[in-house]
Amino acid sequence: MKRTVRLLSLLIAALLVLTACSTAEEAGEATSEPAAAPAIPSEPAVEEPTSEPSVTVTETEAATGGDVSGDASGTILELAAENPQLSQLVAAIEAAGLADALEQAGPLTVFAPNNDAFAQLNQSDLTALLSDPTSLGDILEYHVVEGSYPSSELSDGDTLTTMQGTDLTVSVDGSTITVGGAEVVQADIEAGNGVIHVIDGVLQP
Repeated sequence: MKRTVRLLSLLIAALLVLTACSTAEEAGEATSEPAAAPAIPSEPAVEEPTSEPSVTVTETEAATGGDVSGDASGTILELAAENPQLSQLVAAIEAAGLADALEQAGPLTVFAPNNDAFAQLNQSDLTALLSDPTSLGDILEYHVVEGSYPSSELSDGDTLTTMQGTDLTVSVDGSTITVGGAEVVQADIEAGNGVIHVIDGVLQP
């Protein structure tokens, strides 16, 4: 009986030892495994801004809806008034009451005497003309031809009927153009209602 109790005691002791060893191994395995590293949240990808070509709209395009073409030319009288060499002619046109006709009619070709041409006139004759609108109007109408005649369409020997009713004769010698004996010193000033050729003399009908 004592022997049996001793064997049971040894058996129980052995089982306790085995149980303790098994527990120790499991604890060792549990502590030997590295702890998982905490997850680091990934930063969102930053997209580079897409550069778009800049569009520059000029003030002129904005005002005209993209159409940047120039304005139409002024009238014959407007262009003559802007030319300092034609100030005497403009004053004569206004004195003769022909301003409206040159503003509204067209197309016209005007052979425009410059200030030097008027300076060649006797001053007493010029003063008399300026005080006589009818005579002055006849002389000025002798400088105006109905229709547009740029210099490229003027040929030697051409005759042009003026608004005064009589004809002017054109002479062309190389690049020199004369009309009624006066030389064209500046040709082809394009106007909205015709063309102006500046001449160096006042024509007499």
